[in-house]
Amino acid sequence: ASVTLASLTQTLGPTDIPATARTVDNKTLAPCLEKSGSVQPFEILWKDQEITGRIYTPPCYGQNPDIKYPTLYLLHGATVGDEQWDDLGVDDAADVLITGGEIPPLIIIMPREITWILLPDNQFGEHLVNVVVPWVEQEYQTLKGRQFRAIGGLSRGGNWAVRIGFLHWGLFGSFGAHSTPLFRTDLERVPDWIEIIPSSKIPRIYLDIGEGDNNLSDAEAFRDSLRRLDIPFEWHLNPGLHVETYWKSHLEEYLLWYSAEWEELLSTQ
Repeated sequence: ASVTLASLTQTLGPTDIPATARTVDNKTLAPCLEKSGSVQPFEILWKDQEITGRIYTPPCYGQNPDIKYPTLYLLHGATVGDEQWDDLGVDDAADVLITGGEIPPLIIIMPREITWILLPDNQFGEHLVNVVVPWVEQEYQTLKGRQFRAIGGLSRGGNWAVRIGFLHWGLFGSFGAHSTPLFRTDLERVPDWIEIIPSSKIPRIYLDIGEGDNNLSDAEAFRDSLRRLDIPFEWHLNPGLHVETYWKSHLEEYLLWYSAEWEELLSTQ
């Protein structure tokens, strides 16, 4: 996908996410003939802070304002920025799967975390939930409802995806943790987080990691905790290390998993 250099700037205060939007029968719409989407940087000005990142929109996005799209929030690892998922080629993988009819068109949001700010001072999770998500819902043609939102991340980004996915289960219906060790002390918090979630609202969960990853024992501890709590999840132990070539090789698998429920939901509308 192409990268548009002009950034999107919006001054935003706390806002409620709009009510559920009317859906459109895609069967009555003209077919999309474009083969690639686009990636744009964004900047949100909020309380004298700049929240930045980039957004992928699918082929033919914006041509019909009545078409609404599910959203996927992908979080990067430590020592890098919002360019990571883009550099891995998630936009190109999405283009191929969308144009091939294997997944529905979606919007991918890749926010940037200032990773050198340590917890608990790091407000990335709160900013994502309270600022970025409402801004995306306001500015883009999104489907509303937790079932049409997913969050995932690799390495440190997966730590955030697990924490946000459990704490904000009313906002996200699925989360994925790719090569994820969890933040320190979060593993012991998982039972308490799950206890307050209604059984019918437990998010879909996807876990994967390479056999040679130095975080494998931590990822297995999280897996075992979910098993003890009788929480459904997918677990994939693959050949590979904690490196970008590993994540790049699994992009299509990730996108297919995140989109699986959306395909079913959209087919019934």
